[in-house]
Amino acid sequence: MIYFDNSATTYPKPECVYEALDYANRNLAFNAGRGQYQKAVDAENYILSARKEIASFVDCDFKCVTFLSSATESLNLIINGLNIKNGDNVYISPFEHNAIIRPLYNLKEKINFNIYIIPFDNKTWLLDEEKLENMFSLHNPKAVLISSVSNVTGYKIPYNKIFKISSKYNSINVLDCAQSFGVLPTEKENVDFVIFAGHKTLYASFGIAGFINFNNIKLEITKSGGNGSDSLNYKMPDNYYERYESGSANIVAIYGLLKSCEWLKKNNVLEKELDNTNYLLNKLKEINNIKLYLPKNEDIISIVSITVDGYKPDEVASILQDEFDICVRSGFHCSPYVHDFIGTTDGGTVRISLGAFNKKEEIDCLIDALNTL
Repeated sequence: MIYFDNSATTYPKPECVYEALDYANRNLAFNAGRGQYQKAVDAENYILSARKEIASFVDCDFKCVTFLSSATESLNLIINGLNIKNGDNVYISPFEHNAIIRPLYNLKEKINFNIYIIPFDNKTWLLDEEKLENMFSLHNPKAVLISSVSNVTGYKIPYNKIFKISSKYNSINVLDCAQSFGVLPTEKENVDFVIFAGHKTLYASFGIAGFINFNNIKLEITKSGGNGSDSLNYKMPDNYYERYESGSANIVAIYGLLKSCEWLKKNNVLEKELDNTNYLLNKLKEINNIKLYLPKNEDIISIVSITVDGYKPDEVASILQDEFDICVRSGFHCSPYVHDFIGTTDGGTVRISLGAFNKKEEIDCLIDALNTL
């Protein structure tokens, strides 16, 4: 099998992660923070170490790091905790995932607020800063939610420019780094929240993700329960991550995350992914019946969307799987707005997403397969 669906989840994981998950299941699967016995203390210490590892990627205090089960859960908690009111204005880009879009529209069924799409030129994909400034001045933003990298096109969204403008209006700025955290450096200026997903660019397992709350913004509590802290209090503790973490910590996944972070710091994944992305793009451009969906400056990383003349995206994906044992993704990739933007609402795209373990020889196999179409 040749795997090119890394933006869904990276595969394989580093061997040290598989070893860590097995070790944790056998030796660390105890309830952290709930006992004075050594195994419980060890589990709590490993969770602290993992918080510090995540914090080190953005040079912040470990107390800012909240662990949850997924990036989707994290975004739901933030969106529903922002105290959005009737008449408020929330902005998103045309590149957003349903992890942002659906919680917003679900909340909109209860609260009459406005959702605006940040303006980009659909030919160059450049941000229209002047138009955005006008939009913000007319409809002051309560919050702006942006992905760092499009999960459909790999486009590196200029969130720093957007947040620089929105910060003039005291907007709460939320950056979804599910497709970049740990690999692509995160610019945290004017950012209030960063979301990370363990099983994607952090090369850990499913079941561990979270957010970084740089400014300790107090979100409304939408999920509560025991967490081993201040147990006589009927309300959730009010300090940092303890306010949002309820239930037993997933120590097995967290220990795997700890080891994946250590692995990332020893390996230059960014350099390899950029090199392989350029190699893939150059090879795809040589195939006449393939259309690539790229910004004018081609500033993308790891993810490439294509269509093939004469074939539906689902047909291409099926042929690659059935005849060549190559795994790609077809369809809309949980991101509805971007297909309006790039003109692929009739079937979506074929998405090829690279990871740290892909080799140029595998890309060559993909190109050979596509040349048969």
